[in-house]
Amino acid sequence: MMKVLSVLTALVVLTAGAPVGDEERVSGGTALSAAVPHLVSITIDGQHICGGFIYSSSWVVTAASCVIGYLPSQVKVVVAQVSLITQDVDEQAISVFKIIVNEGYVPDTKLHDIAMLQMATTITFGPRVNLIRYDEAEEVGGTIVKLAGWGATTVGGTPSTKLREITVTLPATCTGIYTADEFNSNYMLCGGGSPADVGSPCQYDEGSPLVQTIGTTSYAIGIMSKNNGCGSGFAPTIYTRLTAYYAWLNKIGGLQPAP
Repeated sequence: MMKVLSVLTALVVLTAGAPVGDEERVSGGTALSAAVPHLVSITIDGQHICGGFIYSSSWVVTAASCVIGYLPSQVKVVVAQVSLITQDVDEQAISVFKIIVNEGYVPDTKLHDIAMLQMATTITFGPRVNLIRYDEAEEVGGTIVKLAGWGATTVGGTPSTKLREITVTLPATCTGIYTADEFNSNYMLCGGGSPADVGSPCQYDEGSPLVQTIGTTSYAIGIMSKNNGCGSGFAPTIYTRLTAYYAWLNKIGGLQPAP
């Protein structure tokens, strides 16, 4: 089945005199040759729109902004995906039984930008498909975390075909860049926009998990929610802080399986 494009982004390189606008090019981070086991593509009517992560064999977490207003019958979750245009090993599109958007979600500011999707059939785990546990971010200066997805390769553009990964520096300063209504540190993480960063999430990366290695274990610490663009001189990105929603996640999806 034909699939649509999507991709992650990085820093823009402009030719002297080139116009900045909807066709502004961005590089794509590092292309990955294998699936990220916990990462999923959220599709609407067969088209990639967002990322998400596997919470358990029955539940996936994504951004509320990705799925609000859609019927479960319109949404599928694709696991073990690398390319959006060719079939990958163990790739499977799974139907959604129920969409639960956080009841406090505010579309204008994207406060409480989190949703859970209940699968119509359980996800089969294997080398290319598995859950990731979530934990509190360790926001020590200069901390490097990662985000993978299929974000756009042009500002305002469509998704691309390859799964890509960027690194993001924590913490970042969102105060003064975003208003108090747009950034609430109790429920949001601020990351990226540092000179050390070579990329920024872009459209179609919403819902993809921000992943930090704590000790020797990788944890999801946030999901991409919003930013002020991913072109040249990009600002920090705001992520939904996952541990702020531990009671809600437990209520809807239950406790995550023990490691």
